[in-house]
Amino acid sequence: MGEMKFLSSEGDTKISWNPEKEKEVSIAKDKFDELLKKGFIAFRVDDKGKKTSRRIYEFLPYAGTILLIPPIAGG
Repeated sequence: MGEMKFLSSEGDTKISWNPEKEKEVSIAKDKFDELLKKGFIAFRVDDKGKKTSRRIYEFLPYAGTILLIPPIAGG
């Protein structure tokens, strides 16, 4: 099972998918691509629950957990 976590206008949001189900993967990939276009930064989370130090730039259906960090506005 794959899982993507991100902050939305509704609070913490989670999308799950089965890598063997094309429709679920497609929905998750579309959301991933949408969030990247909005400036979110994506990281793969390791099996111990820690984000890796490497960003990912494309959707990985077998990644396990993906964490998307929203852009931060400064001023």
